[in-house]
Amino acid sequence: MILDILYATQTGNAETVAKKLQLLAKNQGFNVNLVEMNYHNINSFRTLRNVAIVTSTYGNGEVPEMGIDFWEELKLSKVEMVNLRYGLIALGDKSHEIFCGAGKAISKKLDELKCIKVIPNLECDGDTEGTYEWSIKFLEKLKLKAYYNDKV
Repeated sequence: MILDILYATQTGNAETVAKKLQLLAKNQGFNVNLVEMNYHNINSFRTLRNVAIVTSTYGNGEVPEMGIDFWEELKLSKVEMVNLRYGLIALGDKSHEIFCGAGKAISKKLDELKCIKVIPNLECDGDTEGTYEWSIKFLEKLKLKAYYNDKV
């Protein structure tokens, strides 16, 4: 099964989390593509099936620069993506006015476009605590959904 991991980071934390998820997924037999969020435009993103998004929040609740081009296209999209399954890790800091704003905005838009949320979002406050456990659950759910979809 192919898993595409997209990340956007300001200080490197989201990239580190994405790379750890990549390693876990490879160890479980996934074929993994790890790229900066801006690698995809809306047309290439729509072709993906299993996606993990790891993003930090920059400034006043915004997507970091390495994801802003992707976000600008995504937020304008009206095309439903009913075959795209996703999970999202948002990194933030509760001392800021808008906590995990980038991740919340992306997730809300993906939900509007009818993407399938495989597992609830993980929102991290100032660190990456819980990302390993979330990653294990996310990969398990992806494999389970793929199994049942193959049987239907």
